[in-house]
Amino acid sequence: MKLAILMDDKDDIAPLWRSISIVTVDGTVERVSASLGRSSALPYADLVVGRDMLRGEISLLSSVYPIVVNGDRIVRFDQIAGKFPELLPGGKTLGVGWCDESHVACLSGSMSGNVVNGLYPFPFREGVFDNVIVYEILDYDVIRESHRVVKRGGKLFLVFRDKVFGGVKPSEALKFLVKFNVISLALRDGFWIVESKKIR
Repeated sequence: MKLAILMDDKDDIAPLWRSISIVTVDGTVERVSASLGRSSALPYADLVVGRDMLRGEISLLSSVYPIVVNGDRIVRFDQIAGKFPELLPGGKTLGVGWCDESHVACLSGSMSGNVVNGLYPFPFREGVFDNVIVYEILDYDVIRESHRVVKRGGKLFLVFRDKVFGGVKPSEALKFLVKFNVISLALRDGFWIVESKKIR
């Protein structure tokens, strides 16, 4: 059995969005840097271990790894189900980290709807979606791939829980949107919704 452990800068187990290295253990120990991206550095493993992960991270990791451990608990996809604010931006929409009936495709651990299992790179051509909605995944590679698959002038919506509700501060999340221009930031039902636009 091969384990993948997400580690932060203090060598503690961390969520995906804060990990800077990934340690794999399968009789030998190997450390892979994840500082410039995260999902592209994820190795093959039977089990991934993190702590304080966001629901979208768990959902996306569940589509790739048979077992996901968050802190001291083995997480099953049906246990992370929750309610996200409804977003209906119109046009062809890709959901990442969560699957909604209004999405034409999604990358998620969900087994409902038009789910595509995969993590990086996204299995879509360039500029095919009008919108991408990323649910609780703070990852440079996911944002870079979202930028690639959304049309010029298309929108990226980043949805995440506020720190008070077990999520992150907006200032921590906004740094991931370097490839998009932020249009608006709103708090709805304990979730921050960042609307941004692809200019080039």
